[in-house]
Amino acid sequence: MKGVGTEKLLFFILEEWKLILLLTIIFALYSYYTSTFDFFEKKGIKYMKPTIFLGNLGPRLFPKKSYYENQLDIYNYFKGSPCGGMFEGTIPILYIFNPDLLKAITIRDFDYFVDRNSLNSNKPRFLSRSLLNLKGSEWKGVRSILTPSFSSSRLKNMLPLLESCSQQMIEYLNKYDNKDVEMKDAMGYYTLETIGVCAFGIKCDALSDENAHFAKVVKKFMDISLPKRIYILLVLMLMPKMIRYLNISFINPEATGELVKMLKATKAERRASNVKRNDFLQLVLDAADEERHENGKREIHLDDDTIDAQSLLFLIAGYETSSTLLSFAIYVMATKPELQSKLRNHVIEVIKGKDLDYDVLSQLSYLEAFLLETLRMYTPISRVDRVCTKDYTLPMTSIRIKAGDLIALPLCGVHMDPDIYPNPHEFRPERFMGEEKNQRPSHLFLAFGAGPRNCIGSRFAMFSVKLAMVSLLKNFKFTTGPKTEIPVKFNKKRLMLSPENGLWVHVEKL
Repeated sequence: MKGVGTEKLLFFILEEWKLILLLTIIFALYSYYTSTFDFFEKKGIKYMKPTIFLGNLGPRLFPKKSYYENQLDIYNYFKGSPCGGMFEGTIPILYIFNPDLLKAITIRDFDYFVDRNSLNSNKPRFLSRSLLNLKGSEWKGVRSILTPSFSSSRLKNMLPLLESCSQQMIEYLNKYDNKDVEMKDAMGYYTLETIGVCAFGIKCDALSDENAHFAKVVKKFMDISLPKRIYILLVLMLMPKMIRYLNISFINPEATGELVKMLKATKAERRASNVKRNDFLQLVLDAADEERHENGKREIHLDDDTIDAQSLLFLIAGYETSSTLLSFAIYVMATKPELQSKLRNHVIEVIKGKDLDYDVLSQLSYLEAFLLETLRMYTPISRVDRVCTKDYTLPMTSIRIKAGDLIALPLCGVHMDPDIYPNPHEFRPERFMGEEKNQRPSHLFLAFGAGPRNCIGSRFAMFSVKLAMVSLLKNFKFTTGPKTEIPVKFNKKRLMLSPENGLWVHVEKL
């Protein structure tokens, strides 16, 4: 009987080998793509139940909400928990929610979380060498070299350049007196002009010619076709280990390549002419020359690709975040006329009879609070990630994080937490003034990050935006118009905060 049973089994295998092979493949794929799904359960961490292949990325593949709103949903789901788990495909991501843990990771125990998470793909070196992507000692070396470029004295010297850009902005808006204007684009032209002039000595002509080539190229850098988005997400979900062999990036490669060509040409012209300018590019070139002179044969941090990477980062990151801040600040003024009047009176009172300079701008406390409150409610970047670089135990818990594990910091969730910012949907600049500001830990305002890996260009951004706001308040009154959305709807496809239908306001000359 035993022999007969064996023969039947062999006969079945021979007859049904295709079915058996198919079932084996399905079982193997299921096992592989769910192999990490017990990651948080083993550690005793609350987590969102994942779906095979997608993990928890379903809401981003078929978005009914913006990324900003999606991150708020995640924060509120885990509300009350010190941390929580999510899966991006098969990759586990540990979100940190507890304020003390946020401080530990960003400041106190920063050495365990020096690195940002990035797509470690086979992308061009002028992308992989930016401060966002550099890790460990290389990041520290480049950051320390670049930091003096954003000192108070450097910013003071840039004031004439910024004032020129501000005047161009006023002339641009004068053409739209008593008309409705889409402010995200309009302020994008201003920030592009300021960065072009202050960073590279490039006159972009964005405010004098909306079709200027440089402006059109920069505006396309985040435009990625739907097929390419799907391709990137499929690789992230199904073949994350293949990323290192592929040229993958979330920014438009054609626009980026053209921008780098322009920046290289500017750099070559600067070196050939020996003309010194007071801009970011000159400071970086001088720092690179000094480093080569001092280091001799030792490691050089600022090679040409690294210089190009920082220039590109400054341009792209500064353009998007500063234009978002300015346009939403104007939107708030238009929708809250009483705050606009209070802000205008404050500016006029402080600067009356004074030459507008860096020190006077620093005295505009209510303007600064207004801008910080705008960043709190309309945080351009909803989440930042960190990579654990050496094994670490989360304070106040027994949770062990291993080197290589990914950590997420929910910026917009912290900013809209009623336990940290009472009545978070109310726009109230006083949160960032006096005792209320002093009593709240500084690491709980995360628009520029926190700790050593915060935004290196934050001072330049605030300086240029303050100057723009002073000019706007002195020259224009902003009100709502027929196209003004209240509340504003956010774009569902973009990772960075962006209005779905623009930020339209009515402009009237004073």
